[in-house]
Amino acid sequence: MTAKELIIFDWDGTIMDTVPKIVNTVKLVADRHQLTRPSDDAIRQIIGLSLEVAIERLFNEPSATFELAQSYKEVYVSEDDTPSTLFPHVFECLTALKNKGYTLAVATGKSRKGLDRLMHETQLSSFFKATRTACECASKPSPEMILEICSELNIAANKAVMIGDTSMDLAMAQNAKVASIGVSFGAHPVSQLEPYAPVAIIDQFEQLVDYF
Repeated sequence: MTAKELIIFDWDGTIMDTVPKIVNTVKLVADRHQLTRPSDDAIRQIIGLSLEVAIERLFNEPSATFELAQSYKEVYVSEDDTPSTLFPHVFECLTALKNKGYTLAVATGKSRKGLDRLMHETQLSSFFKATRTACECASKPSPEMILEICSELNIAANKAVMIGDTSMDLAMAQNAKVASIGVSFGAHPVSQLEPYAPVAIIDQFEQLVDYF
């Protein structure tokens, strides 16, 4: 991998172990609206998409998408008590990368409100110079999030690398013509990441420092 300046991270399933909470929240939303619960695998497949795109794909109820998305937000924050924690060594690894002089950013399918809340709770806000959410950009795999981050920070795309756990993350990177590194501990299996030709697929977050 050529020399990089900017490392862009996905959030769910990459920095934070939120996948079990997302899966359970979707099931509770289905129960609330008396809809068939999607399978765990079906839910894992939509992680990374913006919320309304994900909801419509899961439930195929276009006229109810907005209502279902609102229910998801309510259940995620107030009703589902599935614990979500940072993956091991995230804080130490981000500290090491920042100390090496890399600029760090986040591109996520979360809402702006959701990302800001979790950044505050995890005390990670100070690590990231730019962030983009599904509220501000087209859903992954559109390259818009990455390209806007590069533009804001005045860093060329060939100096950036995307870190993510889903095929949408790596497809977004491919569409933006930036390098990518996959992680095997999130929503999608390695078999779904490999077709996007990531520089590497890591099994533990701290392995990132070996590539920078």
